[in-house]
Amino acid sequence: MKIIFLIGLAFVLAVGGLRFVSRKLLYFPVSLDRARQQQLESLGPAVKELTLQIKDKGCLKGWILEKDMENLPVIFYFGGNAEEVSLNIEDYLAQVDANIVLVNYRGYGQSAGRPREADLKSDALALFDSVAREHGLTPDRCGAWGRSLGSSIASYLVWKKNLKGLILTCPFDSIEAVAAGVYPAWLVNLVLTDSHRTLDFSGQIRADTLILAAARDEIIPLARTEAMYDSLKAPKELVMVQGTGHNTISESREYYPVINLFLKKIFP
Repeated sequence: MKIIFLIGLAFVLAVGGLRFVSRKLLYFPVSLDRARQQQLESLGPAVKELTLQIKDKGCLKGWILEKDMENLPVIFYFGGNAEEVSLNIEDYLAQVDANIVLVNYRGYGQSAGRPREADLKSDALALFDSVAREHGLTPDRCGAWGRSLGSSIASYLVWKKNLKGLILTCPFDSIEAVAAGVYPAWLVNLVLTDSHRTLDFSGQIRADTLILAAARDEIIPLARTEAMYDSLKAPKELVMVQGTGHNTISESREYYPVINLFLKKIFP
């Protein structure tokens, strides 16, 4: 009987330990060094720094790429779980036909705090409200774009604020489902604290949606991306980018033209 008790106690402690570190296994904050900051300062007046106060936690830091605020849509971008979003700025300035808002998650770049699902989602709503108020934006002029982990945050923002367009790069239906493809589902359910179950609300999204999938995605199984696509009830399009992986999809010559064609269609 004592052995059974000890085994049970060890199991409880092990599960508790895994729950404690589960966010560290999901989020990989990347800092912004001084050299990169100096590069950003030299990119010109279209790149404007953005600061968003978060309650009792300091502030989030990011940028807004103001190309043409009168005539081009405003797209809110949310990156992957190991992405410092400023690294996209040069490409987005040169290749995306939109004004882009990019803010690092809590703990990433120069943003304060620690990432948690509930906070990331509430921050996205606060970010939209702040930028919309400052620039006089309405939801029909705006969209969201999420890559990998950011697909859940972007989808949530579009759903809650009824934005007009949604772009998802290598998305998933839930982190639970992704993890359950590697570990036993019962263990995943026990230890996972942030599940990012986009599936819970994706069927209520009304925005036109473009999904870009990497044909050789080694991180997010295509079954999870297809499950996300199938869950959407709004007008949608799935583009399979051949010859690319999870981290190389944006290097394809097809990538940005597809995005711009989508933007032109929904923001004429």
